[in-house]
Amino acid sequence: MEHRAGFWIRFIALIIDTIILSIVQFVLSFLISGYSLTEMNVLSSIINLILTFLYFVWLQVKFNGQTIGKKITGIRVANLEGERVTIGQMTLREIIGKLVSGLILLIGFLMAAGRSKRALHDYIAKTIVIRAE
Repeated sequence: MEHRAGFWIRFIALIIDTIILSIVQFVLSFLISGYSLTEMNVLSSIINLILTFLYFVWLQVKFNGQTIGKKITGIRVANLEGERVTIGQMTLREIIGKLVSGLILLIGFLMAAGRSKRALHDYIAKTIVIRAE
């Protein structure tokens, strides 16, 4: 049986991922700083959306449910059978699920502290977060 990852290890992985993504976004924003303020804001927003999708969706699909933060903390996202997730599941989990989890005062995230160790976005996408082998 798989060992599910609890709230705090997931939280640490998210902090690591947020720091990494923020650094990349900052560097890219600096590189486009020669544009007018309006152009820079629009371009920066588009780049940030693409980077966020690539980092949290594509990276996890490509690397067996792991971002860099999850790799460092030794956890990964899997389907309910403990196998790799599809791009559809990961998109549903990371985009729609986490949006819903956040909109309800972060309660969706805090659900991972419960017995099932599943956040609302895990229920929505039919995923679990487990210790990586």
